[in-house]
Amino acid sequence: MDGNTGTRWSSQFSDPQWISVDLGQVRSVSRVRLQWEAAYGRAYRIETSENNSTWSTANTQTASDGGVDDITFTAANARYVRVFGTARATAWGYSLFEFDVYGT
Repeated sequence: MDGNTGTRWSSQFSDPQWISVDLGQVRSVSRVRLQWEAAYGRAYRIETSENNSTWSTANTQTASDGGVDDITFTAANARYVRVFGTARATAWGYSLFEFDVYGT
């Protein structure tokens, strides 16, 4: 995202919700770093896609405690990476300050 904790993505107050990042071309990705605001996802999946329609699960989180989640997974070829939230930790929506994708 933009490196500014004064801006953030926030979702509706319901499950499921998701946000995706378009990397511009297919790349090998193996890590996602999420910096949550106080309204975070307790359970979510990191998913990858080459075409933005067929998604593969790269990692599943079931007990996140907010803050920063730094998640590594087996490298996958993807143009799109998304956080697919399945359970919010609060009554509010999901709220991310940063959504960073790493790989080559």
